[in-house]
Amino acid sequence: MGTDISSAGMATATKSPRSALSHAFEAAWSAIPRHGARIPDKADFRPERFARFLPDIYLVELSDDPQNRLPIRLAGSNIRDHLGVDVKGMNYADFVPPERHALAGATMPLMFADPLLGRWIRKDIIHRDGFREMIEMTQLPMLEAATGTRLVVGLIEGFGAELHGEGHFRFEDRDSELFFEPA
Repeated sequence: MGTDISSAGMATATKSPRSALSHAFEAAWSAIPRHGARIPDKADFRPERFARFLPDIYLVELSDDPQNRLPIRLAGSNIRDHLGVDVKGMNYADFVPPERHALAGATMPLMFADPLLGRWIRKDIIHRDGFREMIEMTQLPMLEAATGTRLVVGLIEGFGAELHGEGHFRFEDRDSELFFEPA
């Protein structure tokens, strides 16, 4: 679904690496009523329409506060279980290596441009015990229309069956991000 665009803004000619679940998540997002708006309003987000994704959904705010630029508003049960901590209220940027802290989430505002864009990226989660697991994240823009707050709703795929989460982990970039035009 949609046209894939590299982080350089060029349409890609290769087959999208996105999974069927990523595309299904995009389709559920696309079905959120818009009421004439370009970006869905969080008030129109209905969990029952996202039931199959709820354990793996997260919601991040794009804040202007330099100390808390990417507060996590919500993290599904599968995310909490695998990370070993409820990350709600925490700053996503605090989970990346210190040298990448200033760049964390820097391209997320591009999703709110015209045309709207989704974002797909692979990352590694490195747990305190040294275990690494690759995850894939599909992210789509959302607004809290009443306040004008920009939000990113995302889906994480790739957690293994074994739990390594003790609440101590970090994210590391694995590949370049991929932007796509949602259907």
